[in-house]
Amino acid sequence: MGAVDFDLFNLPSSYYENPYPYFRMLRDTDPVHWNSDGSVLLTQYSDVRQVWRDITGLVYKSEQFCRRFGEGPLLEHHTSTMLFRDLPDHDRLRTIVNPFFSQSSIQSLEGFVREVVDRHLEIVGEMGEIDFVRDFAFRLPVALICRVIGIPLEDADYIQGVGRKVLFPLNPVVSPEAIAEGHAAVTEFKNYLRPFLNQRQRRAEIDPMADVICSMVAAQRSGVEVSDEEILHMCILVLNGGHETTTNLISQSIHYLLDDPEAMTQIRNGAVPIGMALEELIRYITPLQLQGRRTTREIVLDSGNGIVPADTEVVICQASANRDERVFEDPEKLNLTRKPNNHMGFGAGIHVCLGRPLARLEASIALPAVLRRFQKIERAGPAKFAQNTRFRGLTELPLRLI
Repeated sequence: MGAVDFDLFNLPSSYYENPYPYFRMLRDTDPVHWNSDGSVLLTQYSDVRQVWRDITGLVYKSEQFCRRFGEGPLLEHHTSTMLFRDLPDHDRLRTIVNPFFSQSSIQSLEGFVREVVDRHLEIVGEMGEIDFVRDFAFRLPVALICRVIGIPLEDADYIQGVGRKVLFPLNPVVSPEAIAEGHAAVTEFKNYLRPFLNQRQRRAEIDPMADVICSMVAAQRSGVEVSDEEILHMCILVLNGGHETTTNLISQSIHYLLDDPEAMTQIRNGAVPIGMALEELIRYITPLQLQGRRTTREIVLDSGNGIVPADTEVVICQASANRDERVFEDPEKLNLTRKPNNHMGFGAGIHVCLGRPLARLEASIALPAVLRRFQKIERAGPAKFAQNTRFRGLTELPLRLI
């Protein structure tokens, strides 16, 4: 255990409601914190940034997943996607889908995003009292990611349920039951996606950019080294990554803006450019809070905070880094005009989030639209946070729209 009485593997319930006081304590008194399992938790901005950008001294190793998951589909999935692969496999897989997430490709989706936002604003407007997470924040990202992948929108709720079972075992503490559910969910997800992969074999010849599956099939046919199994795992990764964090970003933005009427008015009236405001919301919220890697050699931290030995699991806390007062003035305050704002809400280095332009597009359209459509938004009950260490998000946000 580290110098501070804090264990990522035995968290108090108050952590899930508000982890930031714990992060500040660690940054100030124990920035290289040893957890009970022998892993190191890094919380200061400089250390997190250094580790994120180190492509030679730190890797994702399948052994740590094997110890956690055991052999089976869950291990296969989380060691097959680019998110948990190192060079050169990381770049091989990322290059295949990069064109689909280029700025021009993302811009072509703007009309669809506005259409989905307008449709769901009408729906929730008629409801009056809603759960903002379920009834709006989830609906936009999942509609868009279904279109990007090329699967039916009516399967959205199914995708969310199965996807969360695949993602949850990435948390520090997971029950054997959740691990078993994760294994079953990966198999179920692959079986669901396989017919779509088969259907795209002909379409990929005609329109290789029709959707992500087509683009990967076309790449495979052109001689790029990518297996059918890797395509299926990539689809699961994009489906999960494409809706979970964006849902959390949109819902928490409204949650925190309700406590800051001035900031809410700035977005509603366009007094602050939505792009600038959104970067601050991303910093403040950081939907993906933790990542893990493993050292291949001794890492000397440039900050002077110490040394991380070779063959050590490292937990990188970008949520804490984004609240580091050494970098951000008054970091606990939501300041929509913050400048500079070099946050790491989407990670850093080669593992920076591929879908970040998509998330920015969705949130930049949805948030002003919600606030302009409803001039008065009230809480209709307490907000509830998920018991999830890695992906911080709301499970419920009851609102009254007027």
